[in-house]
Amino acid sequence: MVLVSIAVVLFFFLKDKQALRYALLCLAFFINGYLTYDLIMEYDTNKVYRYIYWAATDILFIAIVAYWALKDKMYMWQSIICQLVVIPAPLLQLFRLVDWHLMDLSYSGYLYRTILPLVNYATVFLCFAPLIYVFGRKAKDSPPPQTNQDLG
Repeated sequence: MVLVSIAVVLFFFLKDKQALRYALLCLAFFINGYLTYDLIMEYDTNKVYRYIYWAATDILFIAIVAYWALKDKMYMWQSIICQLVVIPAPLLQLFRLVDWHLMDLSYSGYLYRTILPLVNYATVFLCFAPLIYVFGRKAKDSPPPQTNQDLG
């Protein structure tokens, strides 16, 4: 959440509304996850509804990102990459539900512990990806440096 907060502040000062919107969305979903985790773990004693809830929040996140991209409220390239990165999360949550808790198997254990953190890291990295675009655009717009031959 700290890194995403830095992205929010950074894009606020850079006045990049599209990047700021995505960073704020990530921050909101990470805060939601942080605040609801203990509550879900406490009340979901059967270990079923937590996976449905987490899959639903991931699907909602993907839906918001897709909608915003269609309405030009965030970068289309960022939205597409985000959707490709996040789509394994709800699928893995539902696979975990079926595999671990309904069928009493353990195929999803290693996948769950490796893929979900990678999805979260990639989502955070995508908060900073527009910086590459911004700095690349500024470098392209700046005049080339003068050489000794230019000076005469």
